[in-house]
Amino acid sequence: MHHLEKSIYTRAEQDRMCCSWLVIVEDLRAENALLIRLLASVLSTTATHEFVETAEGYQSRFLIVEEGLLLLRHEIGELRQWVKNKTKGLAGKLERMQDDIDKTELDFLTLRANFIKFAGVNTLDARS
Repeated sequence: MHHLEKSIYTRAEQDRMCCSWLVIVEDLRAENALLIRLLASVLSTTATHEFVETAEGYQSRFLIVEEGLLLLRHEIGELRQWVKNKTKGLAGKLERMQDDIDKTELDFLTLRANFIKFAGVNTLDARS
């Protein structure tokens, strides 16, 4: 009986992990959408050729981020189903997903920091 209780708790904990990952993914999607709106706003005030080229690069990266986040959300949903069905080999899948989430967050934070620096500098240039 104790083994069963431990097993249920473990599944519940694993499901909570998946839910927390979904929150992270949705938060990143919301931030990504904000960055896209900021890009549009900055583009409306600055129109140098070099700026537009760089902005297009950021726009492409933001779209790739959105696609990646949607895929990650789908994979987390599948992982939750595996948790509910007590699929064997789940520990490795959970570890890989945690690694994917960590890498996605780090990559996004780097992209965001670089974009904010780019947008901030160009916004200041446009005001001068």
